[in-house]
Amino acid sequence: MLTFGFRDFYIGIIDKIFIYPDAFFSNTNKEYHKGEFNPGLRTIVLSWKDFKEGYEISNDNLNLGIHEFVHAIHLNSVKEHDVSSNIFQDTFKELTNLLSSNQQMKNKLIESKYFRDYAFSNQYEFIAVIIENFIETPLEFRKQFPEVYSKVKQMLNFDFAGY
Repeated sequence: MLTFGFRDFYIGIIDKIFIYPDAFFSNTNKEYHKGEFNPGLRTIVLSWKDFKEGYEISNDNLNLGIHEFVHAIHLNSVKEHDVSSNIFQDTFKELTNLLSSNQQMKNKLIESKYFRDYAFSNQYEFIAVIIENFIETPLEFRKQFPEVYSKVKQMLNFDFAGY
């Protein structure tokens, strides 16, 4: 779904997808996780329970599958040089520049509570969370933050009904 707008939809940084029935113990930080993307092992690991829940509740802006695959797409866009990766990476840079130069907009994003706080922990979580919102509640996103919405739409090259 996330790569529908890409010319090259292959995400070369993923070799394996592991699925556990529920939250799993991660050797990365010795804690339980619902999902993770491990670029060193080129692997996405997901809790099946939480993956399904992300699609059963379609408007809560929480979607484990989207979140973890965005991490992979983001890192893949840094490493690859195909057209889709370049568009994703260039537009992501435009978005981060827009937000770093416009403190008022950045404050509005944070204060709105439309994006969960986790989005503001780092740039990787930011992009994953805002794309979750983009996919799950596109009309609300466009209404509240049209400039940011436009950048995400461009990043994904989404030109589909409902977006």
